[in-house]
Amino acid sequence: MSLLICIVSAFFWATFDLTRKISLQYVEPKILLFLFTLVQLIIFFIWIILDDFSIEFFEYFFPGLILIVIGVFSAIFFLQAINNSELSLTIPLLSFSPIFSSIFSFFFLDEKLRFIEYIGVLFILTGTLILYAKNLNLISIFLSFKTIKKSISAKLMLLVALIWSITPVLDKICLKSSTINIHGFLQSSGMLIFLFFFLKKNFLVQLKNIKKETYKIISITLLVGTTATILQFYAIILNFVPIMESIKRAIGQFSSVFFGKIFFREKVSPQKIIGIILLSIGVSFILK
Repeated sequence: MSLLICIVSAFFWATFDLTRKISLQYVEPKILLFLFTLVQLIIFFIWIILDDFSIEFFEYFFPGLILIVIGVFSAIFFLQAINNSELSLTIPLLSFSPIFSSIFSFFFLDEKLRFIEYIGVLFILTGTLILYAKNLNLISIFLSFKTIKKSISAKLMLLVALIWSITPVLDKICLKSSTINIHGFLQSSGMLIFLFFFLKKNFLVQLKNIKKETYKIISITLLVGTTATILQFYAIILNFVPIMESIKRAIGQFSSVFFGKIFFREKVSPQKIIGIILLSIGVSFILK
């Protein structure tokens, strides 16, 4: 049952990646993030009213505050990355997240992984280089370092992978001293306040500029994202962080190629296929 929650959560996150990229064609990243956080705030507030909640504030405060700050910046970086590059080139880079999660969870949660799981690092690195290679030859593969270095979207997504690798660890620490509903409420409240200072100058103008015909896709995006967030909280409680992250990334990267082809006509090259396979093998080693 715990693994099933991870899988369902992963599919919701993959769908959320798709709907976010579609929504970004009509609304700016910061506005989309603000609306998403606002919807989360409302849902978690209703949850608090209808159900019991508890929190040990002093244990929660420091990791909770860090989560708010890195949550805002990483979400903005993520939206900018997928908005300016192919879905099938940016989302797979989040496969680095389980690597970082394994390291952070070892130090902060004492979740020890076996040696074979770290072999996956080599596959993930190799898969990433092939993913960005122009051709399937050694010279082109090694030149991928240069391609990634020049790509702002790639660098942003690698930074997001680093930040998001510690996010589930901090979530798990917070959820040891709070219930899901109060945790979600405090996180969305903090992020909303933080975002307001980014948007206060042209906020109302940008909201008014959203066209009515885009309300449907934006609403779907917000609903899917909130569901994915809640399911992930349960997945974090019931599983080791690296296991949850590995399932999420494996499903996410295959979905990015499929969705990229179907909805954005992104090219499916041999490099992408081989790169995704190697990334998935790497993730599977971390999962074992």
